[in-house]
Order: sequence, then structure tokens, then C-alpha cells
Amino acid sequence: MKSLARPSFFRLFDLLLGTTNPGLRLSQWTHDGVEFERERHSFTGPRHGLAIEIFILTRAGRRGWSLMVTKEYWWAGAESKAFKNTRWARPLSGQRGDLFSWLKQQEAALERSSGAARKSGSTYFDEADRSQDECNGSESKDSRS
Repeated sequence: MKSLARPSFFRLFDLLLGTTNPGLRLSQWTHDGVEFERERHSFTGPRHGLAIEIFILTRAGRRGWSLMVTKEYWWAGAESKAFKNTRWARPLSGQRGDLFSWLKQQEAALERSSGAARKSGSTYFDEADRSQDECNGSESKDSRS
């Protein structure tokens, strides 16, 4: 992973969310020395809707850092068909190298756990996909009500 704009970052981020907070039931949680905060804002009108999820990751201490990840979901029409999704991530504070070092450690840990899960018959990535599907299904229901 070389950039916060690449798809590999967002795959890692989604897997990290799915394993540390399955179904995104918590709005605040801690994993491996990093505090996660999640906010969700939504609007539904007669012709369109919008939901924005904002995640702030903060590592305190001498080599601390802070990262914001934002995801937008838009839909329109009588069937509420999705028509635009955007996502972006930006460091808010700290050294970029410290942030990427932590992300690489998380990526390595997820790869190790997926190898162990494969040996037991189910893959880590299948479980993460199920968690993400459950989360996406509940988001679309929540954001349209």
C-alpha cells in the first residue's frame, strides 16, 4: 500500500472495520492502540438521498497521528437506486510514515489470520465479506427510513 487513495487502502480499511467492529454496531472502539470514531449523517428527500460516514482514527502519544476516512453514498428515483459512491482519506495530524507503519502492521496481521482461517476451512476474507454485506444491507435500510 503506497497511498491513501488506492483501492488497496480501502480494502484494508474495510477489512479492519469488519474485524474490529462487526456490523459497525459501535460508534467508538479501540484496536491495537488506535481509537476509532464513526459518525453517520443522512438525508432522504422525495427524489434523492445521501448518507455520509466519517471515520476518525487517532493514535495518541509521542508518535501519534490522526486519520479521517469519509464515504458518501447517493441514491435517487422512486426505487432509490444507487448512482454515486465516493470515498477519500486524509491524514489530519502526525507523521505519514508512522500512520503507514501502523497500517502495514495491520495488513500483515490480517494476512496471517486469513492464512490460519483458510487451514480451518473458511477464509478470513469470506467472513469479512459477510460482515460487510450485512453492514451494507442494514445501511441501505437505515438510510431510506
